[in-house]
Amino acid sequence: MTDEFLTKGLEEDRYVKALQLVDQFESEIEALLFEFDQRMVDQHPDLFDSSTDPNVKSQRSSSALAIHRLNHSMKGPLAPTEGKAYTMNVHLYWMPPTEYGRTDIDGALRAFGYKIKHADRSIDTRVAEQTRAGDWSVEMSGNPYDKNTVFYRHVSSAAEIEETADILVRHFSEFGDEYAMSPDA
Repeated sequence: MTDEFLTKGLEEDRYVKALQLVDQFESEIEALLFEFDQRMVDQHPDLFDSSTDPNVKSQRSSSALAIHRLNHSMKGPLAPTEGKAYTMNVHLYWMPPTEYGRTDIDGALRAFGYKIKHADRSIDTRVAEQTRAGDWSVEMSGNPYDKNTVFYRHVSSAAEIEETADILVRHFSEFGDEYAMSPDA
């Protein structure tokens, strides 16, 4: 670190402006995730209890480069009642591409997507197989946080986030009812 670097940070409140920019970016991503979550819930409202509120988290110090995620408990009348309650996780994860097996990406993988935490692996496998068999422009991967499959797309712009949200909402509309079934169904 040099005196010049410190001086530049102090000039014209650059350091404070950078912090404000990060706060604004995180607030806008969180608002986008709330909207995405609600669109997903609207596809299968019976999987969710209307009295539960999703919780949001943005974090820059974890095994990921950065995390913006929202968790929404699935405790509606059609949600499975055995085992740990399922949780829908909608997110924008900034990950090293190797964590998702994406050697085609330079820099950070910006994985905008969803997963159903605590879902039985057989359900995730069934949904992944049906996704591969269909004409879905959705990537799938395991993830470093739990055993569940992530359904996502790498995004580079607000327009790509919007397009991806539309695709993933349709995906959950098509396959979300699988998470209401018993694993053996």
